[in-house]
Amino acid sequence: MNLRAEPTRVLVVDDDALLLKTVERSLLRMGFEVMGADSLARARELLSHSSSSSSYDVLLCDFHLGDGTAPELVRSALAAHKAQAAYCMTGDASCATVVAAMRAGCTDVIEKPFETSRIVALLTTHRVAGKGAEDHTGEWRRQFCPQIIGEHPRLLDVIRVIRNVAATSSTVLVTGESGTGKELVARAIHDASPRADKPFVALNCAAIPEALFEAELFGHSRGAFTNAVAAREGHLLAAHGGTLFLDEIGDMPLPAQAKLLRVLQEQRIMPLGSDRAVPINIRVVAATNKDLETAIEAGNFRADLYFRISVIPISLPPLRERTEDIMPLARQFLEQTAAQAQRPVVGFEASAERALCEHGWPGNIRELANTIERAVVLSASGRLTAADLGLSSRRHKTAPQVPVLSLKDTMPDVGEPMTLRLALDSVERKLIEEALEKTRGNRTEAAVLLGLNRTTLIEKIRKFA
Repeated sequence: MNLRAEPTRVLVVDDDALLLKTVERSLLRMGFEVMGADSLARARELLSHSSSSSSYDVLLCDFHLGDGTAPELVRSALAAHKAQAAYCMTGDASCATVVAAMRAGCTDVIEKPFETSRIVALLTTHRVAGKGAEDHTGEWRRQFCPQIIGEHPRLLDVIRVIRNVAATSSTVLVTGESGTGKELVARAIHDASPRADKPFVALNCAAIPEALFEAELFGHSRGAFTNAVAAREGHLLAAHGGTLFLDEIGDMPLPAQAKLLRVLQEQRIMPLGSDRAVPINIRVVAATNKDLETAIEAGNFRADLYFRISVIPISLPPLRERTEDIMPLARQFLEQTAAQAQRPVVGFEASAERALCEHGWPGNIRELANTIERAVVLSASGRLTAADLGLSSRRHKTAPQVPVLSLKDTMPDVGEPMTLRLALDSVERKLIEEALEKTRGNRTEAAVLLGLNRTTLIEKIRKFA
């Protein structure tokens, strides 16, 4: 069954006569009903003649026209239900242009020049709401999001966003605590997209030393630097045609951020040591457990890159806020682990279910999966008990909070000069000590508690050692 409904009516607006005719012909060959307009005035005229029963499925509009700009047309067409969705075409995919288009209600911004096949693929996979089509939400979810388990309202909202954004090429920023399933969301977006048969490439920005980061991301030519004995393809080129997942993007070095921004704008890369730009076609999904707006204020993240990658934001709730989803997830992990480890474990005792639901899960779904795996492998019976889970000593309803320190806690020892840097270092040291004490030295859980990734925490521990 084809789960992606095809839009039937498309209004194309562009004052470039050749491009307008080319797009029209391409869509007509694919069976779309197409109308073309070479100005905003003509587009308004066509929209005014449409009714609720004959509205356009998609409005495809050039951003800059001789008699105005696309946002005003898009905003009015969507508000009046004359179009169900809108896409903007532009030769200037700057941050300001993208933001203006998205604020007007555009689903995506398509950068010129483009292959008409891209427009055809985009509209073919676009699912139009409100056209009386049969609702395949459950079947669609089973096909494209089988690993995203749960029925919490916020999670269902996430799945709806995944479905809406998958057919586009918009950049997506997935935020949430460590272990909430950000990579699962990225993979679902890729699997439900027209890029599904192309590569899905994941890069953990926190796991690569800063000195090697640009070579990993952009690739390098032979002899570009010491030990570069052969040319190497970077992650960007490896993802050509598909999706690049940038995990922990908040830890990307600033120089690489500037270069990534240019890549997203131009869809070209320059490998280290090369003098030839290589065109690429990628969709970027980024993820972080950090507050990037705070990082921008601190000078650690570029504001222009933030706006570029957060066109479509997705926020994942922590597991402690999804208590109704704990047992469905636990049962899934038990079934998977029992099959893989060939263990005769088939369920949970009531005491185990209570322990699972009362635990605060600071490590979220990843911690739950690891807990179930350990219990299944070590269990001596067919049903897990609270003792098998080993959660009794760590049970709490919410994640522990690191206490707020007062100014007196940051004062240096007598005889030392009082400086802001010294005070901040003292606060940081005390917060880390408190987090490690509360997690009994578990650096992974302490990192979650502090809102850091594990490698950053380890670096800070070494700093204060």
